[in-house]
Amino acid sequence: MQRVLIIIPLLISLNYGQNIPFKVGEHLTYTLQFNVIKMGRGYLSVESIDTVSGLQSYHVKFQAKTNKFADNIYRVRDKIDIWLNTSDLTTVKLVKQLSEGNYHKNYYTSIDYNNSIAITNNDTLKITGALRDPYSLLYYFRTIPLEIGQILDFTTFDNKKLTDFQVIVGGKETVETPAGTFPCIIIKPFRDGKTLLKNDGDMKIWFSDDELRLPVQIQIKLKFGSMLLQLRTINL
Repeated sequence: MQRVLIIIPLLISLNYGQNIPFKVGEHLTYTLQFNVIKMGRGYLSVESIDTVSGLQSYHVKFQAKTNKFADNIYRVRDKIDIWLNTSDLTTVKLVKQLSEGNYHKNYYTSIDYNNSIAITNNDTLKITGALRDPYSLLYYFRTIPLEIGQILDFTTFDNKKLTDFQVIVGGKETVETPAGTFPCIIIKPFRDGKTLLKNDGDMKIWFSDDELRLPVQIQIKLKFGSMLLQLRTINL
């Protein structure tokens, strides 16, 4: 699972109008498979609206859990809680509890926009703009117009290193998932014409081409196979 923050320039802003296509109580379940092997489940939910650092914030939760078969190969129990400012979906607070095989790590990030710093565990980081974590982008892209061929610029922050990358709106495609069949818009991250992820990895995200803009399918192509998350159940 990715352990990065996304820094978005302030010139990229949201224009919601009055309608946001998600609300408290939305719960999405995903099947998780590697190549043709079923590995477990993923969960994405909007838990509540809380006040964090004086800001009204969506509390969003992502969880990933391998099944009994996959536990014998590579056990995953990840839980990630994010708080997003309701006015623009910038990240206000981020708590990660990661358990992946023999790797176990907890991260706590609080963001102080008034003083332009982000504090992760015991490290203080200077920031120059609004922050978004990778999971918040699954909500951010649901709120903005997406046009085929459109390219958006972002910057990742990981281990005190900044990496510029782009996201292209790659086209439209109809996909079949356990939750049903959806006409979709495809989003693809890339960097300098190359793939974004390490080990020759490549990623695509399919959002439903409707008013809900649900993240229907996520595919991560890696050197030795392909990881696929597909929408299984929808609770709005």
